[in-house]
Amino acid sequence: MNRLKEFLNEPPEDTPPDDFWVVTGDCGFFYVSEHTAHEIGCALDEQTPPKWLNFRDLSGSRVRVKSRQVDSIYEVTASQRAAERQFHRARKLEQKADRRPWEDDD
Repeated sequence: MNRLKEFLNEPPEDTPPDDFWVVTGDCGFFYVSEHTAHEIGCALDEQTPPKWLNFRDLSGSRVRVKSRQVDSIYEVTASQRAAERQFHRARKLEQKADRRPWEDDD
């Protein structure tokens, strides 16, 4: 019972931000703040970009990647994710309506 009591008294984990940015490429993918995404974008826009990019992701990890390994930086907002879920639900209903009676139901 004591272990359960300790567990229930733990403070809740921080919830992730609703809006964030994603840095992707051969380096993998990293969730970053708007400020960090802006800094990375500015560095990549320089006439001679730095060889290495150093930044922290949203989980606080230090990241160091070669700038040539970054393919894209894009924004992800709560409203975009909601619209994407709605879009996928509508597509699923559309595909279900187009099925013939003898096709398997998923």
